[in-house]
Amino acid sequence: IYGMDSVIINQLMYGIRAPDGSLQGGHMQSMETKERWGWRKDQLDSYEPDLSIIDWLLKKIGILSMSLLAFFLITSVTSLIVRVLTSSGVVLMFPLFSCFRAFGMSGADERILALSYPWIGHARGAIAQQRIHPQSHLVWAHIAKIILYYVMYEACQAAWSVVLYAKSIPEALPVWIYGFAMIWEYFSMVFVRSALSVHFFPRATLAYFVLYHTYFYSVPYGYFDVALIPLFLLMAHAMLYTILALEAPTAARGTVSVECPREVYNRLSWPEWNAQLPSEWTMFLPLNFRQTPLHDQEIADSGATSAFQGGGAEATANNISIETSPND
Repeated sequence: IYGMDSVIINQLMYGIRAPDGSLQGGHMQSMETKERWGWRKDQLDSYEPDLSIIDWLLKKIGILSMSLLAFFLITSVTSLIVRVLTSSGVVLMFPLFSCFRAFGMSGADERILALSYPWIGHARGAIAQQRIHPQSHLVWAHIAKIILYYVMYEACQAAWSVVLYAKSIPEALPVWIYGFAMIWEYFSMVFVRSALSVHFFPRATLAYFVLYHTYFYSVPYGYFDVALIPLFLLMAHAMLYTILALEAPTAARGTVSVECPREVYNRLSWPEWNAQLPSEWTMFLPLNFRQTPLHDQEIADSGATSAFQGGGAEATANNISIETSPND
């Protein structure tokens, strides 16, 4: 039965006590899955309800701080690996298109890729002109970058799980948490484009993440795996609401279109090459600029008042005064 491990573990945690009634440490192992769980006496005592108001308040502040730290670390490293996979992973499309052309597919034109991914296309064009090194060097350099960043991503999962989830947990719990963060990042990259979506979706995911981790840090061993189900359903609800209630009306109004793919973005104070991606650290800058489509921009009314009198005429348009003589 899904979640039965939590019942058995809690029964052993609080059912087997010392002769004086105090809690004891212990461990157990599932003979079927070979999964191990353990707990310590001081760890169980820290969850006892007989705390002073100050200790209870400090504990709640610590729980909130750990939840926010977990959200920052997990989402940051996930957004970084998504950026690397998106920017460097597309380099594999160029040799793939070369294979397509070798098999006679004339529609596999690299110019389309060069225009779609200029940070790769312009580099390949410069390599073809300068001939300093072959095209394969660029491809293998990006592949090496992808491998290195992915290994670092996996290492962060293993290292941070020791700190963020430093107690007995279901075996695949960190994988599920990082998987949810990966879904959030790809969904934000593809669908979160309007100002309302940018305002709503990150805050909704933060609230769901903090609520789940508040429950996680508040009990020694709860229904952590079962609680992933409502977390996933709430996440799916937030995604559907973002698409149907926020993105669809914005796209229908033309606020988000091909000419204006995102309503809000980060405007830098220094020039950047159009064919170059901004530095990774710019991901942590807050959004500070809102793009307004041309058809939604307010233009001053040019149909101003005109007055004609016997001696001359005066026309005012856009706050500009023009006077004419009777002979003109």
